[in-house]
Amino acid sequence: MQEQSRILMILRYLYEKTDPDHRVSSRDIKKMLEQNGIEAPVSRTIDSDVDQMIAAGHDVMKHHINGGSMYYNIESREFDSVELKVLIDAIAASRFISVERSKRMISRIAQKACVTDRPYLEDTLNHVRSIKKASGGTMYVADALFKAVISQKKIQFHMIDYRVPDKAVVPHRDDKKYEVSPYATLWVNDRYYLVAYEEECDRIITPRLDHIRKVKILYDNITPPPKDFDLGYYYSTIYKMYGGEEADVTIECENHLLGKFIDRFGTDFECVPVTDHSFQATVRTCVGNTFFGWLFQYVGEMKLIGPEDVISQYNMRLKTATKDAKPV
Repeated sequence: MQEQSRILMILRYLYEKTDPDHRVSSRDIKKMLEQNGIEAPVSRTIDSDVDQMIAAGHDVMKHHINGGSMYYNIESREFDSVELKVLIDAIAASRFISVERSKRMISRIAQKACVTDRPYLEDTLNHVRSIKKASGGTMYVADALFKAVISQKKIQFHMIDYRVPDKAVVPHRDDKKYEVSPYATLWVNDRYYLVAYEEECDRIITPRLDHIRKVKILYDNITPPPKDFDLGYYYSTIYKMYGGEEADVTIECENHLLGKFIDRFGTDFECVPVTDHSFQATVRTCVGNTFFGWLFQYVGEMKLIGPEDVISQYNMRLKTATKDAKPV
């Protein structure tokens, strides 16, 4: 029993302290074992323990330097530090995951690295709050949706909207209850979306998960997707909402479209009432065809106020679009 405990403790020590650039000696291992209340074995026993680790599939390297002590290190891991950093950056940037949960996840991921790399990985913890532009949704919603997709069961849920001018969360469409067949969840531009079929309206909907509340998994099986259902189409449709050079633009918008406005720009803007039924806001966005196309779908309800060069670009595109148009 003590032998098994010793081997597991040595293995954990190697994963925590070593990598291709950092090694520990048999003396270091003996000292660690003594500090943990285990009688230090002779060097030959430690070497035999390491051989068992190698036989079990762990990538441990042995180095006999100048006829002295034997040195050991973990040569490769399930994830190297660069891969862990990519995962951490994705979590830090995600608007879907809250600040508090992001910090817990980052801390756990950083523990997968060698101790020498952890300060570099954990440094992101100091910037999570400033990196995120929105508070994010709830992981419990995601968990329920994942289970429904896997089990192929229908779900019910409610959605949220926002109120002018304080942007407070309010029920969407008088707290309408949606009943849908969930097909998939998509991660696009640091947000999660649900792809589901709504039988009541005979349509595919793609609500954001952080807008969904009160998920209930039903006993009914989902309505199967059509044979020509292409998940990639919905990914590209959502993704194309972005693109172009960044600029600060000012838009006047009807109050009832505040939720659509926040879907596009987040909540990091000042909502200034202009009339009883409209507000004005200045936001940072990518100015290009996709932005102008998004704006045009709300013609008469959203108005581009500035800057002048962006207005000129918008007008030029409108003229180009109608140049060869013929009256019906």
